[in-house]
Amino acid sequence: MLRLRDVARLPAEVLVKRFEEDFGNLVTAAVADATRRLPAPVRRLLDGLEWHLDWADALVWAEGELQVSAERMALLGDPRLRRVEGQLRQVRVRLHEARCVAAEYRRQDRERLERGRLLTARATALSWLSKALPEEYEALFTARVAELGIPPLRRGSASRDVFDSIEQAVAQGRLRVTAGPEVTALLELPDDTFRAAVADDVREQNARNVLLRHPLVLRRWHAGLARLCDLTVGPARASSATALGRAPLDLAELPRQEAMQIVNARRFFCAVQQRRLDCDRTVRTLMAEIVRRERADPVNTARREAGAYARLRLAEAHPEAYTRIREELRAFESGPGHLDPARLTSDVRGALKARLLSELAGRDGRRGQAAHSPAPRPAPGPKPSAPEGRPGRDRPGPGQGRGQRPVPGPPARSAATHPPVRKAACRRAETSR
Repeated sequence: MLRLRDVARLPAEVLVKRFEEDFGNLVTAAVADATRRLPAPVRRLLDGLEWHLDWADALVWAEGELQVSAERMALLGDPRLRRVEGQLRQVRVRLHEARCVAAEYRRQDRERLERGRLLTARATALSWLSKALPEEYEALFTARVAELGIPPLRRGSASRDVFDSIEQAVAQGRLRVTAGPEVTALLELPDDTFRAAVADDVREQNARNVLLRHPLVLRRWHAGLARLCDLTVGPARASSATALGRAPLDLAELPRQEAMQIVNARRFFCAVQQRRLDCDRTVRTLMAEIVRRERADPVNTARREAGAYARLRLAEAHPEAYTRIREELRAFESGPGHLDPARLTSDVRGALKARLLSELAGRDGRRGQAAHSPAPRPAPGPKPSAPEGRPGRDRPGPGQGRGQRPVPGPPARSAATHPPVRKAACRRAETSR
């Protein structure tokens, strides 16, 4: 078993082998990274693309173990309590950084996916124009699809959640997995027996049940973990089904055996929370793979090409609107036709897009209204005057005052502008240390 003082002396290549042998070694390295100064290659290994999710997983496990250990030491009067509480604070800080690193990797993946189509002024202008004129774009797109004979998309029933999407992907062959006899037997287990298998997986870090991570078992695994949390939140005196919270204030006043049962339940609760994060990570990875395969599907590729053709024809039909968008985007170009993401941030991009779409949609609506407006009616002829002695417009009756008549029509309203809602900016992890 790896010790904290050994982590700094071992090269990164040796640490990788130790991580693959025992999950506890990865937890030890994560704690050492949070509490000590490690060589730069080791730190780059932990927060690198290959190991950063496992590193965060180990920190989650370490946080739960250290918190419950500190609670047990406080109960027993262990002199190591202050040192463990210090490690817990450092691990929590590092866990926050690990989550920021994971968010930064996801952001880079999204930008990499959009770099080829939305980071050029031309592609962005064409995309926004199709959003401003959706009916014309849809007509051009439908005509192009029919002209090329592109088959319709393979659509199943509407997905209620991510598990429906995963199961439909398996049924349609987008995820090529097979349900062997072991998976079938696991799915046929009664709820209590299946939940016992989930609990065994929670207790074993180095012998994780790979069958629970099968795409067809993910729904039941997720439900089993949620049920374990509901069953454990009471015995563990947790603050909620998703957070452990502080230890009970009367823990030291309880009988020793009852207090230790609460401590053990809190330890198991932390392990269940770690497994729930593991389940969510597995689901997220599968959904990313499904999206990647959908984009690579020949039918989807042909439909994207038909959409690009329709956007070009739409720009030819509305050159003024296309030029208007390009003029607005020119202020955010770092080079000819290339948008600078540092200047055109998500907030600026959203506000600019909303303003241009509103402007172009209003211009198109005024044109359509002018084209379909009815011809003006002829002025009415003069009406015969009212008989003498009869009240009329120019002769008030008894008790009627001669005053200014109200002008028909809706009351005048003042135009009010509303600033665009800004999205909350996510803090990004520092890449340099």
